[in-house]
Amino acid sequence: MKIIKLYIFSFSFVFAQNGILNVGFDIDDTVLFSRDVFLSLPDDKRNPTDYGWINSHDSDYSIFITPTVELIDYFRSNGHNVFFITARPEVNGNILAEFLAKGLVFEVKVNKNLFFSPKQTINGKRFTTKQRLMKRLKLDLFYGDADSDMIAALKAGVHPVRVVRNESSVIEYGSNYFGNTLKGDIPEAPFSNDDLKIFYKSNIGIFGESIYPIIWTGPK
Repeated sequence: MKIIKLYIFSFSFVFAQNGILNVGFDIDDTVLFSRDVFLSLPDDKRNPTDYGWINSHDSDYSIFITPTVELIDYFRSNGHNVFFITARPEVNGNILAEFLAKGLVFEVKVNKNLFFSPKQTINGKRFTTKQRLMKRLKLDLFYGDADSDMIAALKAGVHPVRVVRNESSVIEYGSNYFGNTLKGDIPEAPFSNDDLKIFYKSNIGIFGESIYPIIWTGPK
């Protein structure tokens, strides 16, 4: 009990000394349930994915994840700074910014509080680049759904918080989610759905990140 109390006190003390927080959020499966915009991508816009089309069609297919929107409202109403960092390329990014601004009811501008940070391919594997922006923005917290979000935050010295994907998102594309529980027991994906439940109950993920226990029914 003393250890728990000491941890809570230490955590609160660090954040209290910082005053205003800089808080970052991923977009896909964190702020937006965007499964359907990707599934609706026309055949001639695939391979590679036409992100200009994706960024300009969220208003038709994507919906806001209510608990995350409420969290953003909480931070902003208490005077903290909120930023968005997505791995999407910037093509038609101003259209995505307008959609976010309308749904979140505050100004969202590219390269002001919305940033695009596509992954980089190294030796055939794709790696996140979000840590560069996290450092530049001097973030204190970063909320995201993907393993790469947690890794980027750790590399940037930012506290990572896992937003749990809706089950229908996991069914459609499970890659980069706790090692991808849909692929079975392989070195790149050692965890099962039962393992995930253990992580959720402990509120600590595989990278030591906090898990944000949102309850959201998902799309109708």
